[in-house]
Amino acid sequence: MAAPLDLDILAGLRAIGIHEPSPEEPLHVRLVSALYRTRGESWGNALIAIKFEFNWACNQAGEVYANAKTDYERLIDIETTKIRATQEKVSRAEAEQIVRATEEAYKLKLAFLVAEKREQSMRKFLDTLGEALELHRTDRADKRKTDSFHAEAGV
Repeated sequence: MAAPLDLDILAGLRAIGIHEPSPEEPLHVRLVSALYRTRGESWGNALIAIKFEFNWACNQAGEVYANAKTDYERLIDIETTKIRATQEKVSRAEAEQIVRATEEAYKLKLAFLVAEKREQSMRKFLDTLGEALELHRTDRADKRKTDSFHAEAGV
């Protein structure tokens, strides 16, 4: 994606809300590839190819989210256990609160919340792509019906 993108490819990206594609963003690279692969085909075919790429990215985002959440929870468990092992009068809740107040816990929690929102956003976007595909199908069916009517009526 180092070379400037063709106008129809840019238009396809803009149609799905990507106004400034980045060659550094793997999803953008995959979407550009999908649009080039489906060039000359219907917009419905392009949407399906885009949906496949978003599904791939959504799966990746889910994996990042799961790993980030697990890292955070593991830190809390390990550090809470350490505190309780060395300090007799600290309850589990108190020990967890001490751990949650650390900079490391803050960073890990932030990472997992950001990953969670990205994954949720991608799922919503997949839903939106599905709606766009359905609209495209409806528009094509309406056009066929109109064309058929005009052909039969001799208009």
